Amino acid sequence: MIHSMSGGVLSESGSYTFVKIKFDGEDKPYWYISEFDVEEGDRVSAPHGVSGLGKPAVVVKVEHNVSGQVAPVPVKRAGKLLYKI
Repeated sequence: MIHSMSGGVLSESGSYTFVKIKFDGEDKPYWYISEFDVEEGDRVSAPHGVSGLGKPAVVVKVEHNVSGQVAPVPVKRAGKLLYKI
């Protein structure tokens, strides 16, 4: 196990597909991990809010093969898309 200079553990080095989405009726974008194929413009459902229930959204950007060390959000904190609508 590799530790950083500050004593913490470096983030996972796996490869992920990160997807930036905008929920219906909201302007703020959010980053999620996708375990299935999606493209810009696709409609998806993603957990949203405290309840974690799925809410419809549109895919704004897709980034494939992103290392956990350079991810747009921490991998452990990123939600996962539920399904394509």
